[in-house]
Amino acid sequence: SYLIEILLQLGIGPQLVGVSGGIDHLATISRVPRLRGFRQMSAESILAMRPDLYISTTDITGPAVAAQVRQAGVQVALFENEPTLPGIEERITDLGTLVGRQRQAADLLRRFRADLANARGLVARTRTRPRGLFILSGGNRPTVVAGRGTGPANLLELSGCVNVATSIEGFRVMSQEAMIAAAPQFILINRDGREVRDGVPVALTAPGALQTPAGRARRLISMPGEYLQGFGILTPSAIRALARAVHPELAGR
Repeated sequence: SYLIEILLQLGIGPQLVGVSGGIDHLATISRVPRLRGFRQMSAESILAMRPDLYISTTDITGPAVAAQVRQAGVQVALFENEPTLPGIEERITDLGTLVGRQRQAADLLRRFRADLANARGLVARTRTRPRGLFILSGGNRPTVVAGRGTGPANLLELSGCVNVATSIEGFRVMSQEAMIAAAPQFILINRDGREVRDGVPVALTAPGALQTPAGRARRLISMPGEYLQGFGILTPSAIRALARAVHPELAGR
């Protein structure tokens, strides 16, 4: 969704012939046809939209599908899912060049930098460094935590928190022993993680989660999916929202 958010700011909404999932928060393109699938996108579903340009990320569109789409005469641009602040700026610039909206991209980049400076200024007022952990759960998916190099882990750090899963890289299952030793003070979750199973939020069914300070206190913080799906122009808003939720000294700011 973070690529679409940038493209809309660049003004190409009317040119969209199809979009993938994760865009429910973007009401202006609610009527644009959706591509079927998420991590199993097929060349047939893409070509059925009759695009001239196909933009996606490498974690959603594999090389074989990209090759099929190119062979059909469609220009393909794939971006790495890089959850970093420099990565956001690069995507803004690269997408602007790709769709011929360099001036609009330069304006968006200035606005993004100003928004980010505002978010960083808010975090700079904090006096605490709470220990947090992101657990992805619900929706019949396996329960995993966000380790180094993931968007949620980087979001925790940018919001003035300590990510307790630094011993893990990527999204992985954390053992009960490691979970208890990590001792998160709060657990950040996707909205599906609040789904109750046997009287317990599904996020807390992760091994050892109920034995952590966060689990015992039921301190779960959920955020909109658009804040957790990847780094993009909404990341400054995500930083502010999480910082206000976990730092008492920011109440009312």
